[in-house]
Amino acid sequence: MSDLVALRQVIERICGLGTPPNEEATKFQMVLPILQHLGWDASDPSRVIPEYAVGVRKSGKVDLALLSPREQPVALIEAKAVGARIEDHVDQVLEYAFKEGVDLCVLTTGIIWWLYLPRERGRPDDRRFAEFDVRTDSIDQLLDDFETYLGHTALVSHEAVQRAQEVLAARLDSERLQAEIPRIWASMLSNPPQELIEIIEARVFSSIRLRPSGDQIGEFLAGLAGSVNAPAGAGINRLVNSPPVPGKPDSGMPTRRAKPTKPDGFRLWGRNYPATKWNNVWYGVAEALYDRHPDRFRDVVGKPRGKRSYVEVERRMLNSPSYRVRDSQYWVGGHGNASALRDRCVNLLELLGYGQSDIEFFDADR
Repeated sequence: MSDLVALRQVIERICGLGTPPNEEATKFQMVLPILQHLGWDASDPSRVIPEYAVGVRKSGKVDLALLSPREQPVALIEAKAVGARIEDHVDQVLEYAFKEGVDLCVLTTGIIWWLYLPRERGRPDDRRFAEFDVRTDSIDQLLDDFETYLGHTALVSHEAVQRAQEVLAARLDSERLQAEIPRIWASMLSNPPQELIEIIEARVFSSIRLRPSGDQIGEFLAGLAGSVNAPAGAGINRLVNSPPVPGKPDSGMPTRRAKPTKPDGFRLWGRNYPATKWNNVWYGVAEALYDRHPDRFRDVVGKPRGKRSYVEVERRMLNSPSYRVRDSQYWVGGHGNASALRDRCVNLLELLGYGQSDIEFFDADR
């Protein structure tokens, strides 16, 4: 059974540790203490076997095997030194786990944890369903994820693998959509459907009371065909609303957005909150709103409709990563880039009656 209070203390201790000198030290100082409080007693050979022999001739070895009550491995764990290039060892641990018929395997430096479903199809990256960073991720999120995927009860009951399969399927579906949308957009630019031409024609006419021809719109869209990674609508907004910049050629093309910076924190209702990752900014805003309006938080469950919702009472409705708000029944999803997460903060504030003026974001390079 998992001891989450003790596990929290272990994670906090690891965050304050110096760098262990080698792989063995990493395993004993970081990996095994975490597993201990997830129900995996390393002194019990019916639960944990170090240097587990793998392969047809048992010539290979994996650092740790976690065993079911039938003493069959339910997970294999390979530990590397802190700072090691663990990407160089992915193929080996996946191959070992696949050949042993193990459904879940882990590659870790004690700080970084990569979790895989080795028996799924595809490239190694297509089989990784979760990534943890002990020093930067929310401790509450880490506790939940460790228990969900590596807790003794979750692994021996097969619930961990089932949940991992759901998360992996959702991630791969999202990636397929992200790849398909630019392709469809490029196709629409090179051969614009009539409904798109009519929408642009109406928008231009509404803005300047002049009606462009279909050929003019088609030529403009064709000029955007090479910019399939630009935000959808960027070219349309440039055509309708943005005058040429004085002193610069008016190409009609959207300008490239600056690369988002990392956050240093945010100010909400006059109070400063530290944060070094944008999803932690989002989690912090959600917690602050819950602290102020716990009775109204149910009003934002499932919103916005028709999009990825911000708040759910069932974690499975959210893509990974996700985060429990305090000790409540509510979960928020942390998937998205910097711009999306900032917008999500503002939108959640607006759903609860506040506005953009209530929050200020701090960039790390300010």
